[in-house]
Amino acid sequence: MYVKEPAGEPAVLPLPRIGRAAFIPALICAGVSVMLMRAGFFMFFFLVPLGFCAAVYGPVAAWLGAVFAVLGNGVWSAGFSMRYGGGMNVGMDMLYFTVLVVGFTWIMAGNTVFPSIPRVRTVFRFAVASAAGALVFFAVIFSMGNDEGFSDELRSQIEAIASSYIVSSGADAAQQAFLEQTLTADRIIGVFLMIILRGGALFSAFVLFFLNRQAAFILARLFRRQSRLQRGSVAGDLTGFYAPRKAIWVFSLCLPVILLCRTASLEMVEVVAWNFLVMCAIMFFAQGGGIVLFNLARRPMSTIMRLLCGVLFVCVIFSPGVNVMAVGILVLLGIAENWLPLRIKKQEAPGV
Repeated sequence: MYVKEPAGEPAVLPLPRIGRAAFIPALICAGVSVMLMRAGFFMFFFLVPLGFCAAVYGPVAAWLGAVFAVLGNGVWSAGFSMRYGGGMNVGMDMLYFTVLVVGFTWIMAGNTVFPSIPRVRTVFRFAVASAAGALVFFAVIFSMGNDEGFSDELRSQIEAIASSYIVSSGADAAQQAFLEQTLTADRIIGVFLMIILRGGALFSAFVLFFLNRQAAFILARLFRRQSRLQRGSVAGDLTGFYAPRKAIWVFSLCLPVILLCRTASLEMVEVVAWNFLVMCAIMFFAQGGGIVLFNLARRPMSTIMRLLCGVLFVCVIFSPGVNVMAVGILVLLGIAENWLPLRIKKQEAPGV
């Protein structure tokens, strides 16, 4: 039985009291997670069952589910390796799955099962888990790059896609010659690695965690009544989110550091500064989204209009070109709130 805590986190449940109420849901959700990891497109949602377990059944079930998922994936990967071979790729798959599952469970359930460990704010759990996921992603990319067979196959695929794009572009002979010199496999791979190293992997890990978290809360609301959801499992409401106070100073410091490092050819320091800059930008983006949602919540709107606003927001985020402008505006809005009171609740006029 869970009791309410003033901090808004799920209450601590002693480990000896683990029973079927936590064991069975954890086992089922772990099994679904492992299967989704091998389900093609749906692999991007393999963390949703574990988030559902945390939102509905509590932190103990969530951590049990994480353990079961890691063990199940290890058994599956080991069996696959023994039958078909795999070696290093299977090991990296197990490492990648383990880091993402543990990081996501920490985001969803916190460390309330372990009272001796200090609690960490959700935004910092997101940051640490995303950084860990990005590091493992780097390891996976570079391990695949050392595989000559994979590298040759990747280059052939890139060259085929580039050549088909050049042919279908309808450019004249001079433009086609320029595109053929520009869109080479080495250039494309180099640009991809540059983006991945300079915040792309960090941003991808954050988006993966965020989307799976939101999907888990939506499923929890659909399959369980709100009153039955574990306390503290608020559906990722951004209306009250504020970036850490010192994030603006880190963000401001990263910009000149990047310029200086580029001038001095200090690539490693530049990569670190880029990743800190991207993390701060993500926080301000979330804060800007919170400002928009806060002001929309104050307006009298029907359920259909709110649904349409949500659909419009998704369309804007996934529209090329428009999404860059929208993200930039939300980041600037989040930064502006460091000096402007953009979320002030209306107070009733005092009685005469």
